[in-house]
Amino acid sequence: MIHLNNGINSATASEEPTYAMKIGKMTFDGIERTYKYYVPSSCTGKKTVPLLFSFHGSGSNSDGQITLTQFHKIAEKEGFIVVFPDSTVINETGEIIQPENNEFDPYSPLIRQWNVGTSPNSTLLGVDDVGFTSFLIDYFTKNYNIDERMVYATGMSNGSMFSNRLAVELSDRIAGIGAVTGQLATSLSLQAPKSPITTVFVMGDTDPVVPYQGRPGSLLSVSETINYWAEANGSVTEPRISYMAEEVDSDPTKICRKVYDGGKFGTKVVLYTVEGGGHTWPGGPQYLSPKLIGLTSQQMDASQVIWNELKTHKLPNVMYKK
Repeated sequence: MIHLNNGINSATASEEPTYAMKIGKMTFDGIERTYKYYVPSSCTGKKTVPLLFSFHGSGSNSDGQITLTQFHKIAEKEGFIVVFPDSTVINETGEIIQPENNEFDPYSPLIRQWNVGTSPNSTLLGVDDVGFTSFLIDYFTKNYNIDERMVYATGMSNGSMFSNRLAVELSDRIAGIGAVTGQLATSLSLQAPKSPITTVFVMGDTDPVVPYQGRPGSLLSVSETINYWAEANGSVTEPRISYMAEEVDSDPTKICRKVYDGGKFGTKVVLYTVEGGGHTWPGGPQYLSPKLIGLTSQQMDASQVIWNELKTHKLPNVMYKK
């Protein structure tokens, strides 16, 4: 049984735009789930709009992902609805709880993660985050005039790994993903996606948290992940390679763009390698010391770049069911 309760944060009418974030709660699969979302001022219900999800990283939450990505500002400008879901929170005894304090604490013993298909925590493996996401798509489709061919998933770190899972298991409903600092779980690489899907990756090659080389037995390397998606899509084998313009002289990072074109239904695989970049969201804040997470590149706005890549891709007609 599913229960919904949605409200809106107050904002002063004089602010333009207000960026008033809405708050959603539901009981899904017996667990209270929460999320925040932003509806742009241009969304009147008269025309269809795209829907984008942004999943936080391990230990973070919707507020952290909002601060990190600023996707709501792009949503206002570009005219799409963006949703920032919260993962479940599991305490030291394996119980799913509703914590009083939602602040980001990298040293907290609480588990705030998405079920990416592999985890030493049995409670987390029993959480149906794919079903939760699918239900959110249903909810927004029912209550807003969503273009069901333009639903996208993005994420940071653990949220990036979860976006990869959605690309495998929910590619009949999601047209593309934007994955930052998180590759495909090894266990999922044994499955084939339901449909070819556009995938965009932003990865720091000096990431000290989620290594570019992956984790043997649990997480593919970046190159293995790219090869998986290029093969799944039927993309051409040789990528187009270019470097983005260096906009900030004091920033030592450089960004290499590789595009694997020619995928079925017009899909492609795009890799932005942040040379010298860490476990960070380019264009976002340096949320922890560079000694802990590496450098945050300011040579690109990852949120805008991801949206620009994804918005031209729609769910293929053969997969679309109205």
